[in-house]
Amino acid sequence: MISRIKNNIPVHIRFLLASLLWLLLIGFTFRLTLFFLNIELTNNASSFDIYYSILNRGLLFDLHISSLILLLPFFLISIPFLLNKNHRQLLRISNGLIIVLGIVNIAVLISDIDFFSYYNSRITKAIFDWTDDIGLMLKVMKSDKTYFLAFAVFLLVAAIYIYVQTRILKTFVRKRAKLFSRKSRLILFFISLLLLFFGIRGSFNFRRMPLNSNDAYFSENPFLNQLGFNPVFTLAHSYRNAKINFFDNDEEAIKTALHYLDRKRSNTANPFETNVIGSDSIKPNIILVFLESMSNAMVSRYHPAFRTTPFLDSLAQQGIVFDNFYSSGIHTYNGIFSSLYGLPAIMHNKPMNSVETANMRFYGLPWILKEKNYNTSFYITGAKRFDNMNGFLIPNGFDRIIGEVDYPADSIFNGWGVTDITMFNRVLADCDSLHKSGQQFFASVLTITTHDGYLVPTDYEEKLSNEEYPYKLYEYGDLLLEDFMNAAKNKEWFDNTVFVFVGDHGQNFSAVYDMSLNYHQVPLIIYSPKYFTHTAYKQPALQQDIYPTLCGLLDFSYKNNGLGVDLFTHKRKYAYFSADNKLGVTDDARFLIFRSKDNISMYDYKNSSLTNLYFDQPIQADSMKNYAFSMLQSAQYLIENKLTSYSE
Repeated sequence: MISRIKNNIPVHIRFLLASLLWLLLIGFTFRLTLFFLNIELTNNASSFDIYYSILNRGLLFDLHISSLILLLPFFLISIPFLLNKNHRQLLRISNGLIIVLGIVNIAVLISDIDFFSYYNSRITKAIFDWTDDIGLMLKVMKSDKTYFLAFAVFLLVAAIYIYVQTRILKTFVRKRAKLFSRKSRLILFFISLLLLFFGIRGSFNFRRMPLNSNDAYFSENPFLNQLGFNPVFTLAHSYRNAKINFFDNDEEAIKTALHYLDRKRSNTANPFETNVIGSDSIKPNIILVFLESMSNAMVSRYHPAFRTTPFLDSLAQQGIVFDNFYSSGIHTYNGIFSSLYGLPAIMHNKPMNSVETANMRFYGLPWILKEKNYNTSFYITGAKRFDNMNGFLIPNGFDRIIGEVDYPADSIFNGWGVTDITMFNRVLADCDSLHKSGQQFFASVLTITTHDGYLVPTDYEEKLSNEEYPYKLYEYGDLLLEDFMNAAKNKEWFDNTVFVFVGDHGQNFSAVYDMSLNYHQVPLIIYSPKYFTHTAYKQPALQQDIYPTLCGLLDFSYKNNGLGVDLFTHKRKYAYFSADNKLGVTDDARFLIFRSKDNISMYDYKNSSLTNLYFDQPIQADSMKNYAFSMLQSAQYLIENKLTSYSE
């Protein structure tokens, strides 16, 4: 019976079915791998939800991608079938095409494993953030053994895939094609095409939309919702137009944002531009330190059992500390851009090197200080071209960028350039020179020590109380910061200097939801014993609020044409932040995650609840959405209309 059925199925269709099953098996294997590597994230999930995520949702998304891979080969090998000709040559060509696309599929599947570990998200176009600097990417890969392991796995799996797929070809290319009547050929062609169409569509039901990202979300467990995705699907969909049009028009968004910011509309082209008048009676030096990946999850002020950041804690006890502070995004460029220029991270946009914004002018803290005759410098440990820092920051208010080429050649430590120690010493030396010349200075510094994968030098191991990674890495970074500040305290310019310490973004530690709060909850400390006494600010605060707040504390006159606020004259209702394709909004208890207009959740994050409150509290949810999207759509308007520079 089975043999009779097989004989009535054309050879090329059996070849495609075998290729499809092989692709599905590979997708299933990688999904199981991701599941077991993150099995702790399925705590309290039902067995049904686990099976449903892997075997139902996962199979559906894998079928979608596998059907797309087979679409062109199907048409190629259907040509000889429809013409009743020999199929072997086109079968070989189709097999080659399947192998090429299958290898690309495998590369994405493997990359997704590490991407999820780092971002708590299935793979998106953020994976290509470093491809504009291939040299740096290769240096980092060379110094991190996990990349070699991933590449070795890729070569092994690709070799197995090619071997099996080639055996599939050999099995069917030798078979003599059965002759079918013209009517039978047409019927079989259209039935096969229809099945392939439904595989791509993801449903036989025309009353529902084709397969989309919302179909993966079925459970209260965030990990299982993400597990069902195929990473090729999420990567492709991350390239969709991310233009924000939450409000019907930009004018409505601007009016709403002005209301929430308690700001009168400006009579200039930029509706948010505001002149703030201060006494300008003092001009302290300013050193702004971006602490790489400094999540609150690793700050012992918030988690005393870790003993990771005792020195940073001591600064918080003496200075102004913001205990409810959020990064604007999950990338370094988000933190730098928002902190310096007072605008939020607009979802997928890479403000420092995207086509839309890389060559634009942005008014913010560097320009404000240059107008007050400050010397402005930005220090990094590695290449100046990283995230287009040199190309973006020089035209936007910085006199110079100090990077890898400006340090002694023998001080290069790894793919990220020199150590923080070398960079801090250069900062101290330059500040000494500027002070002696009577020049006020603004030094912006980006550390590297606490970047994921960075290793603690062996000569520091014995100084640490933590033995496990990543705790010892953060303690090591804290020790270097202490050394820098102890050296600074002995400088003549120390008393007249304001230090600002802020996490550029957090890390994916102990994620509860599919948008990790630990990626956004970061420290902000403003420290200057001469000018400020200890204050703990508990209200929501954002990176775009840094420069208006700092200027307010120093009683500077300045122009604010961004969406940041002086936190001591205006209280934010909510905090909002982006993780590429997702938007998060929090108040003192609830956390709203916007994935798409049809996929929104709201949780009681203080209790780590996974119960979706979105439909139970619609008024609160609408208020949070309106607040965040009015800001994002307004920022988008300012950028699109090039209203972000200084206006006379």
